[in-house]
Amino acid sequence: MLSARSFICRRALTRAYATSLSPNALVLLEHRQGVIDPSSLSAITAAQKLGGSVTGLVIGGPDQVNDVVEKAKK
Repeated sequence: MLSARSFICRRALTRAYATSLSPNALVLLEHRQGVIDPSSLSAITAAQKLGGSVTGLVIGGPDQVNDVVEKAKK
């Protein structure tokens, strides 16, 4: 009887976890002198296919970050 209850509890937790509404993704955008790395663009594309919101993180100097953000929006 005890093992049947633990199975039912695990099943309920798994089902609730697997039906999350929409995943969110944080993507680190790697760039060199304002040119975005192709693997970062692939990561953005994959994150968009998940269907949730995608947030990009860009680190760099103020003269480079704005250019990278504009390129990533396209």
